[in-house]
Amino acid sequence: MQNGTVRNPVRIGIAGLCAAILGLAGARGQPASPATTQAIAPAEVRRILSFSPQDAVAREQALSPEIRDRLASIRAQVEQQGGRFSVGYTPALELPLEVLAGTRIPRSQPGIAATVNRRAAALRSIDVESARLGRVDLSKLLAACSPRAAAFDWRRSGKVTPVKAQSCGTCWDFTAMGAYEGSYAIRNGAQIDTSEQHILNCAGAGTCAGGWWMPVYDYMLTHGAAHEQSAPFTGDDHQACPGSIATPFRAASWGFVANDVGTIPTVQAIKQALCAHGPLATALQATPAFQAYDSTDAVFDESSQHFDWINHGVVIIGWDDAKRAWLIKNSWGPAWGGTGGFGTERGYAWVAWNSNNIGIATAWVDAVSTRFALRPEWLQKMKQLDLKVQPLPRPEPPNPILRPNG
Repeated sequence: MQNGTVRNPVRIGIAGLCAAILGLAGARGQPASPATTQAIAPAEVRRILSFSPQDAVAREQALSPEIRDRLASIRAQVEQQGGRFSVGYTPALELPLEVLAGTRIPRSQPGIAATVNRRAAALRSIDVESARLGRVDLSKLLAACSPRAAAFDWRRSGKVTPVKAQSCGTCWDFTAMGAYEGSYAIRNGAQIDTSEQHILNCAGAGTCAGGWWMPVYDYMLTHGAAHEQSAPFTGDDHQACPGSIATPFRAASWGFVANDVGTIPTVQAIKQALCAHGPLATALQATPAFQAYDSTDAVFDESSQHFDWINHGVVIIGWDDAKRAWLIKNSWGPAWGGTGGFGTERGYAWVAWNSNNIGIATAWVDAVSTRFALRPEWLQKMKQLDLKVQPLPRPEPPNPILRPNG
C-alpha cells in the first residue's frame, strides 16, 4: 500500500494463472493488440457508445463516406449469406471492432472449469443450507423462470439492470457485472449499479486490452465489488486500486455451465442455469455485422460462417424456442441493437443458438443475499480452498440508493 492505495493484487490459485496468460490467449485468433486499443481514448469510446437513439438518427445523416461504404458492404454480405436480421447505422460502427471486443479467454486449459465447478458445488451447498436455516425459499425467488417454457425473459420480472456503455476493451467487465447485478436483483429484490471501474482496477482480471470473468468472480468471492457511486467508470486501467473502499456486493458462489471452458453447453443446460441462477455471462464472436445489428425481433445468425474462437462478452437473459435463439444484453450503449421485443430500451439482441460460438465459457454467479447470513462453514471452506476472504458484511436491508423491483 502506498499513499492509501494498493496496486492490482496478485490473484490466488487458478484465477491468477488465467489472468497471467491472458496475453497469450490473444495470439490465437483474438483481435486487437494493446497498441490498437489505446489509439482511441476510453472517454471518446464511451461518448460515442452513449449516444441516444435520437442522437444516432441525426448522426447517421452526417456519416462519413467511409462508414457509409462500410455499412453498404456489411449489408450486401448479410444479404448474400441469407441472414435473417437487418443491419444499419449504430454508434458501434464508428469504432474499430478490436476496441469493442475485448474478451480474452485462455485456451487449452484442461481441468479449470471442472475444478471451479467442484468448488462451486461445495460453496453453493452451504449457501443453500444457510438460506434454509434463514427461512428463505430460494426456489420462490427463481419461480418466474422454468426451463420448460417456450420463451423467457428476465427483464419481465425486473431482474435485468439497464444497458450500459463500455469504453475500450472492457466488455468482459460489463458482462461479469451485468450477470452479477441480475443475480443480486433476484436474490435481494433490488436493482444495483456496481462499479466496473473498481473491478477494472482491483480484480486483476484484465485491462482495456481485454480480460475475462473468471478472475472477476473469484475476486467477488474474496473481496466484493463497490457501488458505481463510489468508483464511477472512467475506463482508466492505470488507476491504482483504492486502499479502502466499501465493497458490499459479494458472490456466494459461481461456476461454469459446462465442465470445459471451450465447450458450448447444450441449450437445455443454459436454460437450466438461467432458471437456477439468473442472467449468465457468456462469450461470442463479434463481427462487423454484429456491430451493425439494429433489429428488434430478427435473429442475428452468422452460423453459415466458421469462427475459430470468441472475442466479446455479453449477458444471456432469456431465450425463445420459436426463434431458436438466446436473448442477450450488450454493453455498446442504448443506440445499438433493438429492444428484444420488450419495453423501449435498446441494447439487446437475439442470437441464434448455433451462431458465432455463443456459449463459450458461459458462467453463473450467485450474489450474497441480504436476506440471510452465510453459515460459518462458508468461511471455513474458503480457507480450505486458500481463498483469502475479507470480512463479510452482515445481512441488512437494501441500501436506500437501490431501486426496489419486487
